[in-house]
Amino acid sequence: MNTIPPLPKTIVPFVWHFLKPYKWYMVGFILCACVSGFFNLVLSTLLKIIIDAIEMKATVPGQEATILPSLLWPSIGFIANFELHNSMWRLMNCINYKVQPLIKNAIINETFNYVVRHSHQFFQDQMTGKISNNINTLALSIERSLHDFSRHIIRGFVMMLSAFIALYWVHPLFFWCFFVWAVLFTAGSLWGSYKSISLVDYLASTESVVSGNIVDCISNTQNIRYFSTFNFESSYLVKSLLMMRKAFRVKEKFMIIYWSAQGISQTVMLGMMMYLLIDLRQKGLVSAGDFALILTLSIEVGFIAWWTMEQIDNLNETIGKCNQSLRALLAPLAITDVPNAQKIVVTRGKIQFDQVDFNYSESKSLFKKQSIVIDPGQKVGLVGYSGGGKTSFANLILRLYDIQSGCISIDGQDISTVTQDSLREHIGMIPQDPSLFHRTLMENIRYGKQDATDEEVIAAAKSAHADDFINKLPEGYNALVGERGIKLSGGQRQRIAIARAILKNAPILILDEATSALDSVTEHLIQESLWNLMSGKTSLVIAHRLSTLLHMDRILVFDQGKIMQDGKHEELISRSGIYQTLWNAQVGGFLGDGSQEVPGK
Repeated sequence: MNTIPPLPKTIVPFVWHFLKPYKWYMVGFILCACVSGFFNLVLSTLLKIIIDAIEMKATVPGQEATILPSLLWPSIGFIANFELHNSMWRLMNCINYKVQPLIKNAIINETFNYVVRHSHQFFQDQMTGKISNNINTLALSIERSLHDFSRHIIRGFVMMLSAFIALYWVHPLFFWCFFVWAVLFTAGSLWGSYKSISLVDYLASTESVVSGNIVDCISNTQNIRYFSTFNFESSYLVKSLLMMRKAFRVKEKFMIIYWSAQGISQTVMLGMMMYLLIDLRQKGLVSAGDFALILTLSIEVGFIAWWTMEQIDNLNETIGKCNQSLRALLAPLAITDVPNAQKIVVTRGKIQFDQVDFNYSESKSLFKKQSIVIDPGQKVGLVGYSGGGKTSFANLILRLYDIQSGCISIDGQDISTVTQDSLREHIGMIPQDPSLFHRTLMENIRYGKQDATDEEVIAAAKSAHADDFINKLPEGYNALVGERGIKLSGGQRQRIAIARAILKNAPILILDEATSALDSVTEHLIQESLWNLMSGKTSLVIAHRLSTLLHMDRILVFDQGKIMQDGKHEELISRSGIYQTLWNAQVGGFLGDGSQEVPGK
């Protein structure tokens, strides 16, 4: 099942995994950012040349008329520098236009492909909204890091490096003054940035909880109306909002202090540079052009250094969000295919449990040394009290969970050694509460056999007695069913699920209360279709309504993970036990005299 390569679990290898196919685009992007980083140095240098030329010509009698020609090339360079800087930014935008959507789509697609391979337990433990939010946050955060933060950070470091060179060229004092400031400023900024990562990480986790709670409430609005719990849900959401507010304020308080310290340090640096400039100018050691060069560089690079460190802070914030999302999404897969797993071949449908041990948690065992054989083509009913293990028994056959020991085999093939996809392709499932996609009815039914023709889909719908209500809809088979099929009644959703299973036509069939949401008339009609569907298939039918199991080949009675009774209806009803107790409890409520004909027989 896991045919895609595993994704890196840490942020740098994760990003590189998606950047690698576009590395030459990234090289071009970095070069453009580096070239743009020389903009201020070139600008300040040309400004120095122009000022020095004007000052020199103005102090020599009779040279005023020759000022304009000597300023021609510096002026052209001054203007060309602006256009070069603009071109570099447009080139970076073009690279982003070409590559960014490909990277973002790849991140979402590969992360989604990994996440949907998580175990059944994973999705029971996680809120749907939280999972979706983490995938989007991961993609958006990496997009911002690559497109926005990276070019500002690269440009800022190039500007600072070029400023060091220019300052040393004018006078070493400026270099050493700026160097000491830059070292202290960078060290303090990196410390503050590192400190902020944990604060941002915690804030991201609280935001994810809020998003998950909102989605959870929205998907349960019907329950909120039923129980009139609008105020309760509002107060429930407030708890997570308060956590998010507290996390935000702790982070922002730290950042205010941190930014204030950065601002004060920049003021100190400019004051030192101004003092040195005035002192050296008075001593005739720097020209008017040097004065302009140093002053403009100090102001500009000081702000760029601040801006660069702010981008690093933003980068750390996105890294914090990415790390939180990676931890939540890329947890190790609980159920995986063994190396070189082969596709299962199901020709008969014999199911065997051999000394199976299974538990959901270490504290409570469900199945212990459970052994049972279900022969090919048998129709087997599963009954028992709630929590007895009926659905778990079916889920283990689907390998939605892994057993602790023992073996489950189909036609002699250990299901833990075959691919999960091929295993489930050979099993049809009709759940008690079917969930539909927010797609058309045609697409939802075709989900059972994706290459089915429209005619095959319609034939399956007719067999499931769904065609009548579908044709009454304005859009017919093209009608959208709403999220999870909310636009349909429970019985209509059930009929779509049955049609889907009919279309799939797998050799093994599992029905989990498949007719529980149907009215009596529709159930009677569909029982015939289901009986035809089960013909020649190994079928497991989970039911609380025992009347649906009267003509099963066998009935397995579960209680606390044990199969307490095994036999036909007539055998089980004749001796005391759980089945007889369940039967007596239902007599007169659901059952007739037991003499009715089997549908279709």
